[in-house]
Amino acid sequence: MPIETRYEIFTPYLHLYCKGLYEFKELKNAFEEAFDLALRNELQKILVDGMELFGKPPTTLERFKLGEYVAELCMQFGRPVYIAVAGEIPIVDPKRFGETVARNRGANGKVFTDLGEAKAWLKV
Repeated sequence: MPIETRYEIFTPYLHLYCKGLYEFKELKNAFEEAFDLALRNELQKILVDGMELFGKPPTTLERFKLGEYVAELCMQFGRPVYIAVAGEIPIVDPKRFGETVARNRGANGKVFTDLGEAKAWLKV
């Protein structure tokens, strides 16, 4: 069962909803599409709602690669972009390793286990 994704545009942010069984490649593709939509719609904030993702948690290497990829997307954006990711543990790492990787590479993002806190951080 693939990840179901849905995108909604709310000025000033894009909301990416992810639901289903976690799969690295599919989540990576969803991030790429979210950044592309945000860029085309001149939005500088992205909320990734992974509260309904489940299954085998990402490996440490997958967390590293996803953090690295998000940082690459942020750097290619051409203007400041803020990304908040919300999900449940163990899909979200309690130590926020992927967040650390992304931030160390220049991304302005944060990972949460509470969707309300993610929205508050984005100020949306």
